[in-house]
Amino acid sequence: MKTIQRKVSSLMLAGLVSVSLSGCFEGELSSNDQDILADQPFAYVVRDYPEMGEVSSANERPPLDPRAPYAFEPGAQLMVRDRIALSSEERDVLTRYFGSSGYDVKDLDVSPDGERMVFAAHGPAGNAAHSSWNIYEYTFATGKVRRILADDDLANLGHDTNPAYTNEGTIIFSSSRQHARGDWRLLDLREYLEDFNEPASLLHSVKPDGSDLIQITFGAYHDIEPSTMNDGQIVFIRFGRIYETLEDCTTADIDDPDFNQQTNGNGFGQGNGSSFPSGLEEPKEWNEQDKCVLSLEGDTGERVFVEDVLSLYRITPSGGNVHRYFGSLNEEFSDASFIHYMDPIPLDDGNLLTVMRHVYNPIYGGDVVTINSQNFFAVGQPVADSVVGEAEESMTPGVVNFYPNQVSPSGWYSAVAPYGDGSGRLLASWSQCLTKQDAITDVCEGSSTVDNLSAPQYGIWMLDPNQNTRLPVVRSYKRALYTDVVIADENELARPYTGDKHNLNLEENTAVFSIRSIYDLDGADMAEQFDGGIETRRDPSLTRPDDRSERFIRVLGKREIPPELEQAILADETYNPNDGVRENLYLWPLLGTDNKRALYDVLSYSMVEPDGSAMVKVPADTSFTFEVVNKYGKRVNLIAEDNYNYNYLIQHPQSLLLENGQVLKCYGCHDPEIDIPHARTDVELASANPGAPGDAMPFPNANPQILAANWKDTMAEALVNSLGTLVSTGADTQRYEDYWSNPPDDSLAFQNTYAELDTPAPVNDPSCLTDWTPDCKATINYLEHIQPIWEVCRTNPNDGSVNSCQNCHRAAETKSCAAGGGSSGASNGLRLGRNNASWDPRFIESYVELFEADYYLRETSTGDWVEVDETNLATECPEGVDGDLTILPEPGICFTRRLMSARGAIASARFFSLFDNDPDDDAYEVETSETAAIRQSHKGMLTDAELRLIAEWLDSGAHMYNDPDKFEFPTP
Repeated sequence: MKTIQRKVSSLMLAGLVSVSLSGCFEGELSSNDQDILADQPFAYVVRDYPEMGEVSSANERPPLDPRAPYAFEPGAQLMVRDRIALSSEERDVLTRYFGSSGYDVKDLDVSPDGERMVFAAHGPAGNAAHSSWNIYEYTFATGKVRRILADDDLANLGHDTNPAYTNEGTIIFSSSRQHARGDWRLLDLREYLEDFNEPASLLHSVKPDGSDLIQITFGAYHDIEPSTMNDGQIVFIRFGRIYETLEDCTTADIDDPDFNQQTNGNGFGQGNGSSFPSGLEEPKEWNEQDKCVLSLEGDTGERVFVEDVLSLYRITPSGGNVHRYFGSLNEEFSDASFIHYMDPIPLDDGNLLTVMRHVYNPIYGGDVVTINSQNFFAVGQPVADSVVGEAEESMTPGVVNFYPNQVSPSGWYSAVAPYGDGSGRLLASWSQCLTKQDAITDVCEGSSTVDNLSAPQYGIWMLDPNQNTRLPVVRSYKRALYTDVVIADENELARPYTGDKHNLNLEENTAVFSIRSIYDLDGADMAEQFDGGIETRRDPSLTRPDDRSERFIRVLGKREIPPELEQAILADETYNPNDGVRENLYLWPLLGTDNKRALYDVLSYSMVEPDGSAMVKVPADTSFTFEVVNKYGKRVNLIAEDNYNYNYLIQHPQSLLLENGQVLKCYGCHDPEIDIPHARTDVELASANPGAPGDAMPFPNANPQILAANWKDTMAEALVNSLGTLVSTGADTQRYEDYWSNPPDDSLAFQNTYAELDTPAPVNDPSCLTDWTPDCKATINYLEHIQPIWEVCRTNPNDGSVNSCQNCHRAAETKSCAAGGGSSGASNGLRLGRNNASWDPRFIESYVELFEADYYLRETSTGDWVEVDETNLATECPEGVDGDLTILPEPGICFTRRLMSARGAIASARFFSLFDNDPDDDAYEVETSETAAIRQSHKGMLTDAELRLIAEWLDSGAHMYNDPDKFEFPTP
């Protein structure tokens, strides 16, 4: 945050009328109460402002700090008045409810119909029924208060704060309970902010009657202060941290570190007198010495500089499309880094209203500011070059100085609420800057100093930026601090979230995800360096389908492990004895080799068109992610060829969730280090894909029968327009057809279906094999769907014999194919039995064997690969042993060799090279003297459908179970 543009800068002051404990004000006064009058009730929180205290560490937070949502500051009061008028009477609505004072209350929000108010409150110390922060609702017409979660035990299971109504009528709030992780009193699996040793406060949703409690954000953050925009989306603040290891900190820098004072005298924080710059003009940037003063000691003695980042994020009420909305991840380190937004309020024009304040200012006030989020990604980052103006504009007269112990003749503001009646008026908590000398209180002037600053006296005022007036509504008194103000006004513009709607004739409960080009990385054409760019890739006369590996988008339904099951496995004495003798397996019985907690269903496939575009059908109201795969169903980001430029095509890291009939458009891929919120659907970003050359025109050298409806349409959009339908399949079928060659080449068409499997298909309903619906999904469990592939009897195409994989690769158990050949396979180093492993009955034999490293290889100086003596690794591998083979082996490094890798199918080249001819995994395979013979004996033994199923399973994590309902504990 650099400079605030002054929107109201020429207010003519009529003079100071009075200065007393009953209130002081500047501006034009009106004798007509109509200037402030509104018939709507309003509510506010008032308290004595607490002492800031000595804050001398980056990990210490002052009272009322938004980064500390669980802090309890008793003594606040929730007041309600029936109308906005100086003469209206106030009512304390909570002292009677709690039976005494000493409670704390904050985070007020009014329902869209203006009839109810929701807020967070913490009962007085010793009140067992209200011993934590909880969410309460107040009805203006009746004056009744009730807690949303009625049951005491459930309500006090976590700290619930920051509630806000959605336009659908549910309530979004932030909570430490992390409902998706189960009852933490049994086994605490919650995400934590380690620096503060406290659980993350994450967003949840609940109905007003306390039912349907759902967690909708996840991670080691505090997601706080949500508010609902008119279009139904939720904007909130995410507090996280960035860490920088410092190299040159001296003892002098850190011997006596003081968080509030820099050694060079240009400090920040408290106790720095008048050394701060005025307002936000040219805040001092921190040098390395400043960072050293602020640094913390790391685990190994190094100095670590910590930057707090509070950015505005946005999410749908059901938890979909969470993305950064406004705010930089890479602000310049400066004095302004402690100035943050407080409780952003959506305005009718789509922008945001907030109070900005310095979190270490003991005055607890700042300035009322609008955030031009419609036209800016962050301060100094407009959404387009044509944008003029500033990202932040003050709504108040004069200049508010933000920094601690700084004279601010224009005073400070601590809370704000718009009237919402079209007048532009605001209710704001404001305090004049006062000085006191010889028992005489006076207003601050430009020549005033901090030496005789008097305690502020906040009151609530009507602020009219258009008329340049500020009039009293609630009189001020000494040490009063108003931290929340809301007006019970109906929002006639509020509507439930629906997102953009498509016009395709699709089944109910479906949505569409549209990608402009997978070759677009933040507006850059990633195909340009090696493949001539998107214009070359999309030209079928220059690029044939098999010239590109990126052939399909695979959609994965993302689900979490049920917390009760996770807790039960971790507490199971067989799997996790915690006896110091047997190793703990943790979640291995469920997840296998991959320790990621997410489980996956395969939901659908869609072709990637030559320009990298795709339109994908997905089930509505389902959390999903997606990845780019080749024609064999293998995720392409693992391709390791030195001329492959698309390694960024990883599985999408954030889950998406779409409403019925919604279409979500994205431009391409994004580097998380690039500081642009790329997922904002309301902003048109630069695109590397030029799209169609004109309205109703074909693409260059492509099938002339396919016409784009509009200039710049993608190939995917043009194909849908020409065919009148969406070319997308369910998970049961992976289908490719050449539409773009001129003329189309039918010989390139292929399909790979689960119906061709001789083993159980991983579908949740057999009818899905013939009629895929939005309720269908493919869920792959190892023992249920992969193990049978090793056991099924099949004809060997090399000699015509009938056999099974397990017949040749087994220990002493019975052959799965009784009539087939094969002897005990214990000697060949691979056993594919489904029984418990002989070395530890908690493991499945075949699963462990597939991922176990069975030998080691090293590349010689002549380029040959040799097997390494396992008993002499230290000598033969002087540079150590690496994991899976990579494209750039270093001299002296040995590589483990295993059939499969939990990294994914491409990295499991040693297995797949026995059965297919996929060139995309060649870099992971090496030739030895035995390789050719082994390949010859296995070629053709597995079908395309089986290989695709195995690839899907490996790419989704190689879990033992993706359907946790199928998991069974061992019987005693």
